[in-house]
Amino acid sequence: MRKFAMMLALLIFAGVQVVLAQTTITGTVTSSEDGKGIPGATVLVKGTTVGLTTDMSGKYSIKVPAQGKILQFSFVGMKTQDVTIGNQSVINVVLDPDVMNIEGVVVTAIGISRETKALGYAVESVSGDELTRSGESNVVQGLASKAAGVQVIGSGGTPGASSKILIRGNSTFTSNNQPLIVVDGVPIDNSTNATNAGDNPFNIGLEGVNNSNRALDINPEDIESVTILKGPAAAALYGVRAGNGAIIYTTKRGKASQGIRVTYGLNMDFSSVNKLPKEQSIYAQGSGGGAMDAEGNPIPEGNFATADPGPDFIWNNDDDISGGVANSWGPTIASLGLTPVNNAENFFKNASSFTHTLQIAGGDDITSFRLSLSSLKNEGIIPNTELNKTTVRLTADHKLSSKIKIGGTANYSNI
Repeated sequence: MRKFAMMLALLIFAGVQVVLAQTTITGTVTSSEDGKGIPGATVLVKGTTVGLTTDMSGKYSIKVPAQGKILQFSFVGMKTQDVTIGNQSVINVVLDPDVMNIEGVVVTAIGISRETKALGYAVESVSGDELTRSGESNVVQGLASKAAGVQVIGSGGTPGASSKILIRGNSTFTSNNQPLIVVDGVPIDNSTNATNAGDNPFNIGLEGVNNSNRALDINPEDIESVTILKGPAAAALYGVRAGNGAIIYTTKRGKASQGIRVTYGLNMDFSSVNKLPKEQSIYAQGSGGGAMDAEGNPIPEGNFATADPGPDFIWNNDDDISGGVANSWGPTIASLGLTPVNNAENFFKNASSFTHTLQIAGGDDITSFRLSLSSLKNEGIIPNTELNKTTVRLTADHKLSSKIKIGGTANYSNI
């Protein structure tokens, strides 16, 4: 009986020692962006397996063993923070966003940020900086070579030409194969139209200028991130319009506690045609020139016939005198007293592009705003092709209370 009582006393003493060796730490984990609690943040006693996640208000209560000296706080898209416990019983932590660590975070079809590995469908993300570095004025063309399975097709080399985008190739022969484009939750029309004069005398089916599509209205500097939904998840929210996938653009907004920040940018681009087909400039139009005589020397003379439509200057009627000679090996140009002209080289000109951007952003814990202005002047290598674009975008957010927040966006685009 005495042994049993002694053993029971030892067990009770050991249990008291274990309880006394543990320390309960409480606190709240909040975000530096809006000051709100972060639900689901990880709180871990560093060097042990003891840990938990914060509740819906960002609060936690954790029992720290005797060997625990440091608490580690982490959350997706936030910088991990280590705090020495010491004699503290209440530890409140403010986590800052980690720009370098948000590559694994995407915006889902319903506008919620989630880790890529936690999603059950194919998705890719492109940052706004990657889009800006492409140098394209069209946010669709800027996605070229940025994501697997995404094909971007430019309609032409003229300034402001439209761009077509396909995800995983064509899916229908008759309908539109382009994905749905969504900007801040609002779908936009990215269809393309072409202008045809209708009086082309050579090919009535030949189309003229391909007009710009509406993706050109968006300033690439305003894009925060781009999420490309390749699976059927897009159709779950946007219906049949997103049957070919969806491209979700999230724009930049003002951030709390950043003060007033002004950013100006200037981008200049110059281009020219650096390679043209080689053309001979010795013989004029005609036939027989350049042939060899009996001694092996080229004959400079050839047959040369000038095209002459007759006195009425109208082709394809009875008074046509001569249709000329289509061959380009007639007499030498020098023998005709002419100077050779390279029409292809003279047709193209040097192109230039100047883009001015200005962003003003600021805010505090209650109100934040962002104003963006851009001006683009682009002259193409083809004469009479140019693009002048001016965009203005204003976003503002205001916190009425801890649970109510209002915001608005105003856009202006002139092309």
